[in-house]
Amino acid sequence: MEQQRRVLGGLAAFTLVSGSMLGIGIFIYPAQVARLFTTNASFLLVWALGGLFALSGAVAYAELGAMFPRAGGDYEFLREGFNESVAFAAGWLIFGAAFTGSIATMTVALAQYQIPSLVQALSPFAPIDLSAPLLGASWGWKLDGTRLVAVGLIVAVSALNMAGTRLAGWLQTLTTLLPIGLMTLIALWALGSESVTMPAAGPTPPDTGWVERLDDFTSAYMAIYFAYAGWNAVIYVAGEVQRPHRTLVGALVFGTLCVTALYVLLCAAFLRVFGIGGLAAAGEAGSAMAGVLGGDKARLTMTALIASAIVASVNATVLGGARVAFAMARRGAFWSWAGHLDSVHGVPRRALAIQAIGACLYVLTGTFEQVYQLTSLAMVAGGTLTVIVLFVLRRTRPAAARPYRATGYPVLPALYVLSSVVVIAMMLRRALAGSAGSRYPLAGIGIMIAAYAVHRLVLARGARRGANP
Repeated sequence: MEQQRRVLGGLAAFTLVSGSMLGIGIFIYPAQVARLFTTNASFLLVWALGGLFALSGAVAYAELGAMFPRAGGDYEFLREGFNESVAFAAGWLIFGAAFTGSIATMTVALAQYQIPSLVQALSPFAPIDLSAPLLGASWGWKLDGTRLVAVGLIVAVSALNMAGTRLAGWLQTLTTLLPIGLMTLIALWALGSESVTMPAAGPTPPDTGWVERLDDFTSAYMAIYFAYAGWNAVIYVAGEVQRPHRTLVGALVFGTLCVTALYVLLCAAFLRVFGIGGLAAAGEAGSAMAGVLGGDKARLTMTALIASAIVASVNATVLGGARVAFAMARRGAFWSWAGHLDSVHGVPRRALAIQAIGACLYVLTGTFEQVYQLTSLAMVAGGTLTVIVLFVLRRTRPAAARPYRATGYPVLPALYVLSSVVVIAMMLRRALAGSAGSRYPLAGIGIMIAAYAVHRLVLARGARRGANP
């Protein structure tokens, strides 16, 4: 059986984590959080807490990744800590919906917002309306320029990944380090600019009961939770990371810390430019802040940086998702031919192709939004189960080799589990209290439970047949 090639060094591993985290969330969610936390101190504190919770999960994944440095991520960890059926159910949902749905969602957003803005600014021609229908909406297909550009992006990034993990790592490094560096400089520019006057504080909101305050906190934390998502990206390609016992740990911990520092710095810059009241009405805060500081050119620069960050996140998702399918195929939980490695480049080309086809179908049918909603709760639940695996293995395999032991165990991993349970409870509460369209997350959990039950049933039948030949 072919072995994966360990070609990703420390820098590529770091950018997989930081690039996957750094997306549009830090620019669209601050306005929402500012409407709920109306003082500068509380606003910055809740963003810092989000980084602490992400770090709590990262140290748990780092211990598991150092123990099992192979492709598959959550699928492999759940298989080691629980059983084949739990891993099967989570793996299919993670690959078949979460990864492919995320790829579709990000590419459509990039094609709908950042790319038209950049093309319009750089082109001498009249603006092109990418949203205009091309061939109507027959047979459930939704064909327009936005979706065709998104499909082109999916095909291009997937093809680059098929050309080798090393090349994909270079793309990841380029599209991550540039935004991180320049966004840091823009934030420092905002904080140090004498031309920016700190706006006056907004009106004090009316006092509310503890139930309403808890609801506000959890609403804000849910937004921040998803803004920090992606800190575990490198785990899925652990089989291709050099010196995994050191590199995985460093990438997870250092990458999460760096993005946390950048997020807090950007949030401080938003407050410096808009004030808490102005930020609440700012919409997409990154481009708005750049426009205040440097006009249209600065706004265009920030738009390009956001586009680069989204490309990095797409690339990291393409890399990771295909490895989940590859690992499942090697274990007999997926089509076996998807477990083949290309003999020239050493990558799971077939798994990459399946993932690209699935993401393109989501784009062309317009179902990516429903898929993302459907998997949101299951993704949080799956990540929580993975961190719980750390506690399970500490009890069931106390003598197992652990090149790295989770920093702050058991407090930090328990903190992650607790914070995730709060998010899960809020998502359930909203799904149950909302309209029928808001109950997609419940369907995701239902699919996961059904997949588990079916797999257990198949295993039980196989065992009975083996016992009675």
